[in-house]
Order: sequence, then structure tokens, then C-alpha cells
Amino acid sequence: FKGVYDYIPISDLVETYRQEGKSWKYTSVLICEGDKEYIGSTVDGDGNEIKIYSRKNPIIKSINQIIKDEGISEEHAYDKYADRIFQTAMPQSSIRPRVVEKAAELRSKEDLHSIEYVPKSGKHKGQLYEQFYKGDKFRLFTWLRDVTEKKGGKLCKRETQGTYWNFVSETNNLTKEGKVLFPNGKKPEALIHRIIHMSTEPGELILDSFAGSGTTGAVAHKMGRRWIMVELGEHCHTHIIPRLQRVIDGEDTGGISKAVNWRGGGGFRYYRVAPSLLEQDAWGRWVVSKAYNPEMLAEAICKLEGFTYAPSDAVFWQQGYSTETDFIYVTTQTLSLAQLQVLADEVGKGRSLLICCGAFRCKADRFANLTLKKIPKMVLNRCEWGHDDYSLNVANLPIQKKPALQTRDDLFADMNGKGED
Repeated sequence: FKGVYDYIPISDLVETYRQEGKSWKYTSVLICEGDKEYIGSTVDGDGNEIKIYSRKNPIIKSINQIIKDEGISEEHAYDKYADRIFQTAMPQSSIRPRVVEKAAELRSKEDLHSIEYVPKSGKHKGQLYEQFYKGDKFRLFTWLRDVTEKKGGKLCKRETQGTYWNFVSETNNLTKEGKVLFPNGKKPEALIHRIIHMSTEPGELILDSFAGSGTTGAVAHKMGRRWIMVELGEHCHTHIIPRLQRVIDGEDTGGISKAVNWRGGGGFRYYRVAPSLLEQDAWGRWVVSKAYNPEMLAEAICKLEGFTYAPSDAVFWQQGYSTETDFIYVTTQTLSLAQLQVLADEVGKGRSLLICCGAFRCKADRFANLTLKKIPKMVLNRCEWGHDDYSLNVANLPIQKKPALQTRDDLFADMNGKGED
């Protein structure tokens, strides 16, 4: 996960610490680094040089001294000296003990020292880096600049998000977001924005399998992510499609629109997954659903078996192909031995035919050029069934109307454009 922070103005944070009786550590300012004098070197764990310098006549003042000397406010002081404010710490590192030992060996008496070396890790990895140490304990300088950023013209401290996120204020106008009503189930766009920002990069794919009012898709779209939303209920028609259309048209100015400078654009496709291929008859047996006519069934089975659906006008059993010599024939009939023999003769040598039927009256390996499969059995092994229709949207693709898809394999093949699962 990428780091996600709260940004608190330094002036507000210092006052909060003061009121709560906490100790605010960033109160020292390195006004002048002093004269830099090389006194010797040590090495890190890999034998790389660490140069040690003494600092003569440095100038260090407290924030309170600066406020008094310059007659400025506390906020102004922090803003003016943001790059020079520090606190000292006793870090657990392999570098500091080596520096302390070498400085003692060199009998350096200065109160301030600095080192130069090339870190092997961290944000300064591979770069020449300078650190400062103070006193005979060699307390390391840690800079306020490393934990602050300018936000809205103010110096703010970055506070790493914890496990408690407060979005109470964002719920005040939640009913207006997206211009759709969804009582007790709607999430603030700001919350979804934070989650998506933490866990994804632009262009990556976001899935929300319980789309509700469409907040996930709206936020992902505005953030330049691709998205898929799935919804069983009528929310697709009453909430999601109208909301996403407003996002695309640039008419959705609420939620995170201002924060991400959203102006509209993109598109989506809408699909309704077809009924299950199978249903149970009065005897509890799995049979092909009555919702499928012969053409729909043939196309669906072609998808399941990896064939291109291309029915021939001249040859009834050529309903699709996988190669120039490999064909598929789909029927709900029970085929007799005599019917299969006729088909085997017509297919002939040098070609092969996959027959998907209700049942067949011979051994499956009877004919060398025919492969025989029972539709219910093959589908039961390959598909889910018994679910209601549901709808699915795919973002950032041109808006276009699509015919009802026959199988879930068809749906996902269309999504990735490669015919893959």
C-alpha cells in the first residue's frame, strides 16, 4: 500500500500539543552550520567510506528565541525556517556507533559534527547524503522538512493514517453525492478515493461486485482507473447508469470532482448476463434451458469449447470451427448410432467434428473422426448455474449497445478482447 497521510498545519498541531500537555520536539533551528573541517573517516558494513567533519562556531536557536529576536509570530517562524528546524534522537542504526567510535579515537571536542556517505537503502539510496550529530552522545538531527509539506500555502505535518478513519463530516451531504438516493448503504466518495489511492495506480482495474449506488465506479473513473461493477438489483438502471452518465458528461461536480479536477470524459459498456444454460426438469435432471433457441445454444457452446461460431448455410453440422479441419455441431437431440455413422461419413478422413448433444447411443470413442460430449455434463463441469441475471459495467471503453451475451465466458472474453478466461 502507498502511504496515505493526514496533513495538519504546524501552527494547529503545536497548539494541540500545548493544550494536551504533550512535548513538541521540533523547537530548534540550525541558523548556521558552522565552519566545516574534515577530521577523518570510518566505513560502513560494506567497507564504504563515511567522512566525518567537525563544525566550528555553528549557530543554533530555539523557535522562541527567533520569535522574540525577529518579532514574528510562531506560525511565521515555522514557515520561514521550515528547512532548518530539527529535533535530536538516538536512532538504532549501524552508522552512528561507527561514527561515535571514530570521533572518540580522533578526540574531537566540537559540539556539532556532520558526516557524508552514500546510503544503501531508504529515500537517499545511492546519493551522497549529509547527517548532523550534536553533543558528546552524538544525537542525530531529524529534520522537520522530512515530515512536512506545503498544502494550500501552509506548512503541514504529514501524519500517517492509522486504523481509525474519521469521515463523519463527509456524511453530512452524502445524500446529494452522485445525485442518487441510497439510504444506509452509500459510502462517501472521499473514503473510496482514499482506498483506491492507497492500493492502485492509474489505469489499474477496480472491482466492486456489490455496486449499490455506483460510488466505486464513479470515483475510480474520476481517478483514471478502469473499473468493473456488478449488481444483481435494479440499481444498475435506477442509480448506476444515470450516475456514471453524469460523470462522463462532466455534470457530476460533487464528491471528489473538485479535488481531482474532474471535467468529464471516458465511457463504459453495459452487459446483462444471459440465463443459465441448464435448468432442472420435473425429475431433477439437468437439461438445456428453454430460454435458449438452437442458435443461442450453438453460440454459447462454441464459446465454452473455444470454437469460433460460424454456422454454414451449406453444411448443417458445421456450426463453428477451431481450425480449417476441426468443426463443431451442437444439438439437443439424442443421436442414434445410424445418425452418428452418417455424420462420420460426411466428415470423412482428414477432418474432425466435436458433437455436443443431449445424448448419444454408442460408445464415445466409436468413431475416430468424431468427439462426442453430452451437453448437460460438459456444462455442469464448466459453468455456474441457478443464479438470477445480473448486470455488469466496464469503464473507460466506448459507449455502445451490445446484444445479450450467452455465457459468462462470452462476457469475459469480450472484456479482455483476447478470448481468454
